[in-house]
Amino acid sequence: MLTWFGAARTQEPALPADLEVQPRLTIDVNQTHVAIRGNVSSVAHESILRQRAITLYPKRTRSFELREQAALPPGWALISEITLRATAEIYSSTIEITPSGINIRGIVSHTADWREGLSRIERNLPPGMRLDHELSEINSTTSLDRQCISLFRTAMRGRKIEFRRSSDTLGTSAFPLLDDLMLIAADCPAAIINITGHSDNTGNESGNLALSKARANAVAAYMTAGGISAERFTTNGAGSSRPLVAENTAQAHQLNRRIEIEIAFPEP
Repeated sequence: MLTWFGAARTQEPALPADLEVQPRLTIDVNQTHVAIRGNVSSVAHESILRQRAITLYPKRTRSFELREQAALPPGWALISEITLRATAEIYSSTIEITPSGINIRGIVSHTADWREGLSRIERNLPPGMRLDHELSEINSTTSLDRQCISLFRTAMRGRKIEFRRSSDTLGTSAFPLLDDLMLIAADCPAAIINITGHSDNTGNESGNLALSKARANAVAAYMTAGGISAERFTTNGAGSSRPLVAENTAQAHQLNRRIEIEIAFPEP
């Protein structure tokens, strides 16, 4: 059984090239690795985060890309250290800390453990900061394969991967969803990821087939650049052969232009 709970998430902005323009600290945790990058208030703050990561995640590899910035909001060092400790109970997670708040997404195995960590963060939030969280709870009685498939389908539900018009260039609104899917894919390393592009029935079908395939390839390329092995992907272009809606209207065309992503597991 899969249960989602948490506050409504906001779209995760990309990390700016110049970290001093918008202070930000991110913590990414999966089964094998912990990555902490962004702004710290001092050498002491950086040292504390490094030591906490070693203590909390002794069996995982760790990487750090930290940059000292003097003019950070009051409480920045304290809340980042508390957030790192509080979320150690999360199975995997992506955490972003900015002056406006903390955004946490991830997977937990025990709701009670997360609630305790959540309370610690909320008690120590500096003025003006808010906490947004979206976490899925996995059921230990369900097979890992089924949990992975459920997580993938839940992440996709009600969301769409958009492209620029008549192009295989991803729209910026697609990035948060693809980042969510990469987080799940990283935690399900045995899964094969099948991507199929679909078009509407306007234009000639050879062009529709080519564009739908190119769009599927663009999704795979984005996820590969994010660290998912290219060998895990299969991509297909279906053109307009499998419409969701038969009507010949603008709304139907929009629904039929889509990317479908499913994961599967090889037979043992």
